[in-house]
Amino acid sequence: MVEYTKTNFDELVSKYDYQAKLDIAAWVISKIDDHGADPGSFRHLIYGLLGFSMDAYVPLYEAGGMNITNELDYDKDKQLIRIVESQKIDNVVLKQHLGLCDEPGCYDHASCGWPDDDGVYRKTCYNHSRPVKEENNVTSLPQDDE
Repeated sequence: MVEYTKTNFDELVSKYDYQAKLDIAAWVISKIDDHGADPGSFRHLIYGLLGFSMDAYVPLYEAGGMNITNELDYDKDKQLIRIVESQKIDNVVLKQHLGLCDEPGCYDHASCGWPDDDGVYRKTCYNHSRPVKEENNVTSLPQDDE
């Protein structure tokens, strides 16, 4: 049995061609994504979703699998967003981490990013995005057809 350490993963996959590595990586990422959408235990990930037997526990644990299980829960951020919005928490760092508009009082999804006049990078919703200077020096928000 191969001893799995963080230093030999590249060596382990070096015997596979590019397409095989791509296929395996895509499959693993799809299972990890499934796990994020419907989180469960580390055992659920490796036995239920990835289909391995009990001998896979230690190698996949040592590869960092438990970290994925502990950190990956798509619903966690949705729950935090509901709390931030319902309690009207305007902490910019928290809002940016959750992907919310950094404008005070706005809790819409941040879909725009731009540096303000002070060089601070803003992340805002479309309605609070940086105004665009038009040629006739009139300031307006970008239009959908631009």
